[in-house]
Amino acid sequence: MIRPRKTPRAGQPSSAEKQAIRIAVRDRAHGVCELRLHPNCPGERPLPLEGGLYTRGHLVHLRGKRRFGFRESEQQSLLWGCGWCHCISLHQYGEKFTAPDRPILVVEGF
Repeated sequence: MIRPRKTPRAGQPSSAEKQAIRIAVRDRAHGVCELRLHPNCPGERPLPLEGGLYTRGHLVHLRGKRRFGFRESEQQSLLWGCGWCHCISLHQYGEKFTAPDRPILVVEGF
């Protein structure tokens, strides 16, 4: 059995810091999917933070967390997406998404 870590790894944000980033990205996107890659995408319907895999919103990293870190200086590579676009289109089918120019998101304390 693998036990979960009691503290975050060095240089990684805590759970509360990650939740603050999720909320900031969701607020910037007004809660709607920014990817629009899958036919089942809910479109303009706002996605909640909590819920089932395909009903809640997902924080989408366009650049790898392990290589570039969670707290990137360019917050442009963090998007809000639905489960269909994030899990199916990006991860399962390997579709590519190029983000249009976005203002840099500044989160207090990072």
